[in-house]
Amino acid sequence: MISTVAGLTWRNLRKVSRTPQIVFSSLVQPIVFLVLFSEVFRSIERTAGFPQGTSYIDYLVPAILITSIGTSSVQSGVGIAVDLNTGIIDRFRSMPIRSEAVLVARSLSDLVRSASQSFLLVLVATAFLGFRFHSTFLGVLGVFLVVWFFGWALSWLYIAVGTMTRDVETTQMAGFIITFPLMFASTAFVPSSGMPGWLQAFTAVNPLSQAIDASRALALGWPAAAQVLQALIAIATLTLVGMALAVIGFRRSRS
Repeated sequence: MISTVAGLTWRNLRKVSRTPQIVFSSLVQPIVFLVLFSEVFRSIERTAGFPQGTSYIDYLVPAILITSIGTSSVQSGVGIAVDLNTGIIDRFRSMPIRSEAVLVARSLSDLVRSASQSFLLVLVATAFLGFRFHSTFLGVLGVFLVVWFFGWALSWLYIAVGTMTRDVETTQMAGFIITFPLMFASTAFVPSSGMPGWLQAFTAVNPLSQAIDASRALALGWPAAAQVLQALIAIATLTLVGMALAVIGFRRSRS
């Protein structure tokens, strides 16, 4: 099982490396968003509800890490939908390969791609935009772990969409419908204290907000125990639901 997953993961990574548009969107698009949002919303750091003594770029980077890995996770669903339509999955089924190995390999290959994206994003933000971590080494490690596991959880959700629809365009549209409302109705760009009451209630249960709040607290050296616990619950829930639906959809795709 382990060797099978490793082989399929390497196959997926090689396929991605041969698709320049995927590499471009995964690595360059988040940087563009970071630069734009850091300039457009910079004045927010002078408002009353913004955390005192915190620069906006330090506030923003943890959120961009989460939102960018959320949008790039859609490629997990797109990738499995493509494989289901090209016949490669049928070839795998003719071999002594467990169906779960195909799904796990897809999620792991996209996790590797997302990890590279997050490292590059932090490097650019540090070198050119003045971003700094304000926590210990363990806090910084915690930021990346929250980002990676949250992206991995979302990849399972989109893999489920891909196996159930077996259509690339539908999977991409589902990713847009799910990700962007959650992103803009979250604590990614502004504190929730300035939002209407109904929107504050939504951001409190928004899994994107929970992951952002955890990574931001870890990055800025704030008390983070409660935020990390909420993020872990959200990650575990998304992962379990996504895995279950992905397995169901993959088995139904045989027909």
